[in-house]
Amino acid sequence: MTKSLCTHEFDEVCRLLDRLSHDAGEMTIKVFDGLLRHSRASLEEAEQLGQAIDSMAKEVTVMVLAAKEDSKVLPAATIVEMVNEMEKIKYSLDKIIVNIRSKADEGILFSDKAMSELKDFFMAAQDGLNTVHDLILTRNPVLISHVIEKAETYEEIGRKYADEHQERLIKGICLPKSSLIYLLILDGLKDILRFLKAIAFSFKEE
Repeated sequence: MTKSLCTHEFDEVCRLLDRLSHDAGEMTIKVFDGLLRHSRASLEEAEQLGQAIDSMAKEVTVMVLAAKEDSKVLPAATIVEMVNEMEKIKYSLDKIIVNIRSKADEGILFSDKAMSELKDFFMAAQDGLNTVHDLILTRNPVLISHVIEKAETYEEIGRKYADEHQERLIKGICLPKSSLIYLLILDGLKDILRFLKAIAFSFKEE
């Protein structure tokens, strides 16, 4: 079992950070389910998780500002950076939800290839959030490297997917409207991995 390093006055902060990463992961799962099944219920549940993330982020910020300077657990700068990046992840998921709703409302279909590519990114984001959960508890340098390396790998994969999609659009294989929504969702997922990379770097620089 992983042993938490969260002690002293930062116990509650670490607990909330852990919930932040967990809820962001759950929100990602719900958003993907909304895309996969055109499930409005899943998207609504995702938005509820987003509201909880906003509330916890504000609570953590207040607690950090009130904490003692001589804390031996997590530096305030690392905590603030993580909270900021988690909120960015939540906002990216919010934007993805908007595009999924547009896709459903307009009856737009994605090819099996496009869905497979998006699933690939959703799973990468989920893996990154799970790793951040463990990182909060351990600050393991191997986990830090894992998040950074995976994010950088998917930066290149994302460029490849976008280029291939543009080629399919030019050839008339994809429709302009479906292409736009696909690229907006892909961009949101790429942003999430970039924010996870920033979280990992904040732990690396402690």
